[in-house]
Amino acid sequence: MKTLWKWIDALARAVIRLIGRIFPRLGALCEKLWDNTELVSYLFVGVATTVVNYVVYYLATRVAGLAVMPGTWTAWAVAVAFGYGANKAFVFHTHCAGLAALLREAGSFFAMRLVSLGMETVLMYGLVEVLHLNDLAMKLLVNIVVILLNYVFSKLVIFKKQEK
Repeated sequence: MKTLWKWIDALARAVIRLIGRIFPRLGALCEKLWDNTELVSYLFVGVATTVVNYVVYYLATRVAGLAVMPGTWTAWAVAVAFGYGANKAFVFHTHCAGLAALLREAGSFFAMRLVSLGMETVLMYGLVEVLHLNDLAMKLLVNIVVILLNYVFSKLVIFKKQEK
């Protein structure tokens, strides 16, 4: 995993240097963002979680024949389980001092994600069922909004650093 990260880092820094030669301010901003490894890791995990959500949604609706809303909820459940493990391990690096602390952290994660599910359900219902927009395109758009809000929830509430 470290070798992969080093390769990605080198490639990203080369692209950032190229951007910086053409647009110095944008290059400096990109470098500053790239150096915030927690945010970058969160974005990678967010993209991976979105892919899991999207693939499960596709399989649930196109292969298993579920309707839009049950497909959305199924995809959500799988993506949240994946997202919790990935965020804990690769982004926020939290350690729980026992089963009670782990259950509290996981419970907070799932509770906050229930808020996102409510938001996603309302948006998917309105955009797809009411406005009749393409469900796959709207699923992607809604997930981008959800990723941004979930970062705020995760950073400030769920995986906040413990006082020592």
